[in-house]
Amino acid sequence: MIYDYIVVGSGMGGIAAGLNLASNDKKVLILEKNSLPGGLVTTFKRGRFEFDTTLHTLANYGDEEITGDLKKILDKWEIDVPTVRIPLDIEIKEVSSKKDFIIKGEAEDIIVQLEEEYPGSMEKLKKLLKIVKEIHEALKVLLDKGKVEENEYPNFYKFVDLMAIDGLNLLGLKREVINKLSFVWLNLGSPLNKLSFIDYAEYMYKLIFKKEVVLTCKSLEFVLNMINKYQSMGGKILYNSNVIEVTKENNLMILKTEDGLIYKAKEVVFDVSKRYVFKELIKDAAKDIKKLENARTIGANGVIVYLGLNKSYQELGLKHHKYLLVDNLSSDINVKYMMNKNHNTIMGIVPNVVNIDASPKNTTILVLEKMFFKDIFKNINKYDYQKFKEDMAKEMINSFEENLGIDITEYIEEIEIATPFTIERYTNNINGSWFGYMRKGYDNSINRILAYPDEVMDKISFVGGSSLFASGVDNAFYSGIYVTQDKLNREVKHG
Repeated sequence: MIYDYIVVGSGMGGIAAGLNLASNDKKVLILEKNSLPGGLVTTFKRGRFEFDTTLHTLANYGDEEITGDLKKILDKWEIDVPTVRIPLDIEIKEVSSKKDFIIKGEAEDIIVQLEEEYPGSMEKLKKLLKIVKEIHEALKVLLDKGKVEENEYPNFYKFVDLMAIDGLNLLGLKREVINKLSFVWLNLGSPLNKLSFIDYAEYMYKLIFKKEVVLTCKSLEFVLNMINKYQSMGGKILYNSNVIEVTKENNLMILKTEDGLIYKAKEVVFDVSKRYVFKELIKDAAKDIKKLENARTIGANGVIVYLGLNKSYQELGLKHHKYLLVDNLSSDINVKYMMNKNHNTIMGIVPNVVNIDASPKNTTILVLEKMFFKDIFKNINKYDYQKFKEDMAKEMINSFEENLGIDITEYIEEIEIATPFTIERYTNNINGSWFGYMRKGYDNSINRILAYPDEVMDKISFVGGSSLFASGVDNAFYSGIYVTQDKLNREVKHG
């Protein structure tokens, strides 16, 4: 059988691609290397605990009152996602100074809080919100029409070439205020002096105007709902089908899997990074393509510790949904600490605070994440690996306890540790990167969008966290829609 499209990988980008193609009456096959779909958006069990691997909050979803773009797309396909909208609730502590503060509530609450601490901030923050909204509207126009008129969106042109830190300084915000607003940089994987203001603004738009939600089901259920809809449209998915080679023959794409099976398609959509595809799957890829791909920067990787605790979060003294320890509140300074394994920047997530059913009664799930901007695992051999990761987890737990003055060690019932090797093995992400390609300077969302028409390749395309809109569940999903819709439009244009 010859498929119209074969999608390699069933992460968010691959699933969205499959949905969009199948809903347009294309013969589609998804080949997934693992036994479950979803990529990093999945669930695993240890004892009586069921852990969500990476999806702790869902951006740009909203609810019936404030509808996000992702919800609009899923509603169109009648895919039900049980969620609850949550306000921001983060305790942030600077380890070097022992100072801490809490970001809690809606945008207006945070503005009032910052005005009380730093008089004169309110009007500047209101201006920031106005600019963030204008930039979001301009990006929608850019995606739709390919250009933005300066007279309609003057702030877009004013800030388009600036880094986030420069844009915030231009608004006249005090450095202390900027530092308190910059906690989001860890979710984007780029410090403010490397991150474009446009990328910062778009993330803040989702956070402020569309609100975050948490799933009240497990991630795997969310993913399987989408896969079921895809299959109901006639799409097919095969698990444990690891693609090891892709060639072109008689104007068809030939895919060979690890078990020796051959599949044929007119087009291939990869929910895998270009670097992996050109390095491992398409052996005869042109040198200039490989060179262009290698010019991009692989994002940070890290260690994730999943803890099942046999006490409630109230008994443990865990009051907030998220905790953030940083060596230094200034992102450009802090990223230098994060180049060695002994830094203190740790993100903690307590899903039970916003979803009481995240774990069995009188228990708590705590997820600790530690990111690195250098490949500290590069020289670890297989004999040292187990001890290295266990020592790393112990250090993370100890640091979290000491800096927040709580005790969790004696209540650990289940523990699982994911390293960059875990991520790379499961997803084929180069170096186990969490973020695909790093958002930085020349490689920001605007440049990716503008360059996309010139980067379209014959017979193959790329979606997912390493694609057009960078990492994030919603971004990966949008890429699957945008890229496949472009393919479909080109088909119509060429008859």
